[in-house]
Amino acid sequence: MTGHRPADRCRETAWAAVTAGQRALVRPPEGRAQRTALAAYMAFRERHYEPYLQYAALRIGGSAAAEAAVIAAFTELAVSWTAILGGAGPAAVAWRILHDHVDRALGCGPTAVPASQIVQTLQYDARFLHEQMHLSPDRIAEVLGIRPADLPSLPARSPQE
Repeated sequence: MTGHRPADRCRETAWAAVTAGQRALVRPPEGRAQRTALAAYMAFRERHYEPYLQYAALRIGGSAAAEAAVIAAFTELAVSWTAILGGAGPAAVAWRILHDHVDRALGCGPTAVPASQIVQTLQYDARFLHEQMHLSPDRIAEVLGIRPADLPSLPARSPQE
């Protein structure tokens, strides 16, 4: 008797299905990296859009202008997201981009901030997020893109808040 037994054919068919499925799931590394970067961007945007919008609205005053600044910041961020992900502190870079767009909306052009002033700016922003937006220290650190241990000390909020 020549040929395969039915059990052998089942195994061969199953193996062919498995290997075909593996081939179908394997995609070029670029595609996988792009999907991963896109997923990371979408998750970041989802987590940071509201506090960014609230911050911009409080600083700028107008909701349309604030939304335009936040959308412009996220657009700039999306364009260079893959490069930003490859660096240290994507959230810190994103915060700087947002800050620049809010400053532009207020009529201040983006300026190169000396390293000594970056700390002062972050301290101001941390206090602003704490006092005006009532964010927790951990959330402030997340939004600013810094480690909680690097967060400047914040004044205690009054019991009425």
